[in-house]
Amino acid sequence: MTENIVRRRWRDNEPAFGAMLGIPAISTAHTMAAAGFDWVVIEQQHAFVTEDRIPALLHALELGGTTPLVRVGESDPIGIERALDLGARGIIAPMVNTLEQAHIVRDHTRFPPRGTRSWGAPRLHPTPAAADEDVLALVMIETSTALANLDAILAVDGIDGAVMGPSDMALSLGADVAAGIDDPQVWHAFEAIGDSAKRHGKHYGAYVFTADVAQRMVDHGADFVLFSTDIGYVSAGAAADIEAIDRIRGLTAV
Repeated sequence: MTENIVRRRWRDNEPAFGAMLGIPAISTAHTMAAAGFDWVVIEQQHAFVTEDRIPALLHALELGGTTPLVRVGESDPIGIERALDLGARGIIAPMVNTLEQAHIVRDHTRFPPRGTRSWGAPRLHPTPAAADEDVLALVMIETSTALANLDAILAVDGIDGAVMGPSDMALSLGADVAAGIDDPQVWHAFEAIGDSAKRHGKHYGAYVFTADVAQRMVDHGADFVLFSTDIGYVSAGAAADIEAIDRIRGLTAV
């Protein structure tokens, strides 16, 4: 079994940096893994990854030297346990708004006595205890309801930490979605998540749009920083070439 780089970064009091994989192609997984991220999240919630593609993508990411996680499509018991049994080194559960939802995530990520996950010959871990020590359980805090229940959610034993979704948080707060975490309301929510995580000895972070925002988050104490997606990198690369093409055609100023 490969090392869980996120766990190692945290043991060394360092932030762990990663990105998302939404294109269900082995070539894309190899490319993302080789880029040098600590971890890569296979995205089931908003992308094109179906369960049958997950095993090969997990394997490709691990071969490339990164720690593979899965953001499940929803925080349901079967989805969480299947992702882990297929070989994910952790799960990110979206839209966790209540203590009850946090318990569902914990219960189906951890084996008894901490949780209720079923032991079904997982691919990586020799014992339930080894799995519990290795696997990450992260919840997404994305709404005003989640903020109201933040301390209760992060107090749950077996939850490793929280990841803020800045776009959904902005929607929930009536803030500027395009500005993301740069909107003062969203940044204030991020600070609240960080303060709660510190009180409960948990980890925290968010999706970022720029390196400047990432630095600001790390300065605040964040240790789980999500940069772009594979689709985002393709889009940015294509846009840069189109800009160059426009210059060559004389459509923009040199």
